[in-house]
Amino acid sequence: MSLFNLTQLPDDILFHVCNFLSSPGILELRKTCKRLHDLTLERTIWTNAYRNFGYFLPPGPSASQTVHELERVLLHAHQWDTIWAIPTLLRTRDHRSLKISVPKIRSLALHQGKYLAIGTLKSLILYDLQAEKEIYRRNIPTKPFWLQCRNNITDSSANLYIPFGRESGNNTTSLQLCICKVDSLGNTTFNDIPGVEITYDCIASVGYDFFVTSQHSGETVLLHIPSQKIYIINAASGTSEGHITNVIFMPTYVLLVFTHYVNMQERKYFELYPLPDPMSEEAGARLLPTHIGNLSMHFSEASFFSSDTSVDGHEIIWLVVLAGIQLWALRITLQPDGSMTFHSPDYDTYRFAQRTMQPMRERDL
Repeated sequence: MSLFNLTQLPDDILFHVCNFLSSPGILELRKTCKRLHDLTLERTIWTNAYRNFGYFLPPGPSASQTVHELERVLLHAHQWDTIWAIPTLLRTRDHRSLKISVPKIRSLALHQGKYLAIGTLKSLILYDLQAEKEIYRRNIPTKPFWLQCRNNITDSSANLYIPFGRESGNNTTSLQLCICKVDSLGNTTFNDIPGVEITYDCIASVGYDFFVTSQHSGETVLLHIPSQKIYIINAASGTSEGHITNVIFMPTYVLLVFTHYVNMQERKYFELYPLPDPMSEEAGARLLPTHIGNLSMHFSEASFFSSDTSVDGHEIIWLVVLAGIQLWALRITLQPDGSMTFHSPDYDTYRFAQRTMQPMRERDL
């Protein structure tokens, strides 16, 4: 009995076989022999793979894209799709008992999976999870008010910033902003931030050495922490009636999400601002949004996931949003006119299914 050889198949059959391969699988096939190497350089292989791939891809393919450009985009999307599909990312738990007695905990912040910063009524404690011991404790003379602050999960910076407020003088309606920095070695420093007064219910978000908060005056400010330069965020007029519910940091942008209710329906307004260069941008400058958009979608949390460029050169931002107990991927395309377009592959399908399952009289209301 003769052995079967894949290269004995005609090209049209091999093209069909490649439809069932992932982009890394096509590259592995390329390594087997010269004929399959040449076959996997055919543009048809990659345009079919592009159309069959269902997730983190910009719209396309375009006739102007070369084989190598299609490969790059597909491999990038496959990488993010692999990460997105790992269920253990959400299920992994590591239970530890801390050998420390800490009364009246008010704040917890985890840094690089190694250090746990614990804020109490009167002090800050740094606990080394690997060595299982306390390595730092500092008493704070005035009672600290620990902010509910989000540290951006995609920021690979070596520093953890922990903001808190403390009363200054006889002013009981606002707080002086202070920031504690923890570096990769566990060294801790405290800095008062002059010129920034916050309220007890202010927003707070940190990413890429920047900090966003709303001041007592009502202004939203962007602080570059190392230089202590403060920039004013000029919110678009359409968001004046809403309130900031999400601040999402990216390597070169910060995205503000406002929640507003129109006829009892929740709407999200998005404003995208470029992060200023503190080396060239003067403190006090007013930042204007480069892109704005609005979306009728309920979600409570959002984080930056990835970015890419569409076939027509438009920037694309991928977010992960939490709606109820479900995680959804949200794609934002930045248009040349300053608008945004939105697409969520799973969420759009889900909403369509929900609508089609409702009785006709409900859908007509």
